[in-house]
Amino acid sequence: MRGCDKDGRVAQLGERLVRNEEVRGSIPLTSTSFFRLIPKETAMAADYFPLKENVRYEYRYKSTEFEGVAKVFIDIVKVAKKPGKLVAQAQMIFELRDTHTDDYTITRDAKWLTTADGVMVGGRREFPLPPKEGATWDESPDVNEIISMSDKVSIKAGKFKNCMKIITRLAGGDAGKSVRYYAPGIGYVLEEYTGEDKTCELELVSVSKIPLPPAKKKK
Repeated sequence: MRGCDKDGRVAQLGERLVRNEEVRGSIPLTSTSFFRLIPKETAMAADYFPLKENVRYEYRYKSTEFEGVAKVFIDIVKVAKKPGKLVAQAQMIFELRDTHTDDYTITRDAKWLTTADGVMVGGRREFPLPPKEGATWDESPDVNEIISMSDKVSIKAGKFKNCMKIITRLAGGDAGKSVRYYAPGIGYVLEEYTGEDKTCELELVSVSKIPLPPAKKKK
């Protein structure tokens, strides 16, 4: 179900349809330090959702459900290898006029990359493994398809090539459409989602290390 969770954090979003090969966001920023957080072997393997400890993803989040622009931080706190899968402990921080924090898991096994929570919806199968153009899967009542593995995206965080583009047809297309993009070696960079009465956008701004907690003042 899409709506607002117990903290009032928006869960149903909208999407601005994109017809170009290149998705245009704000003026891109280029920083070599941005990519140093992702190991070379990860980027070379075209990992579309790297799970690396102590990494923070900052997003800009706009929605017709509220005024202003929210900040969303997704922190990959810890990653553990378990039989047949990799499980990351993640934390999502939503900042607008106040702050809400949720802990959840991200799991990668032989067949799926799955998130147990998210900004757009309360968890989903992000994509099948290995991802291939033309792959489809249902998460009733929605239908998903990998449309492309070669899109270009230009956003606040930078310019990205060979991005995976996934379209989700809400209720088979009767209730709207979501378009999301994953950059190789970086991960989830952009989502545009149009529902029946809501339109929202989530855009990656930066990738950094998780900041240390503030030091306690000595008495």
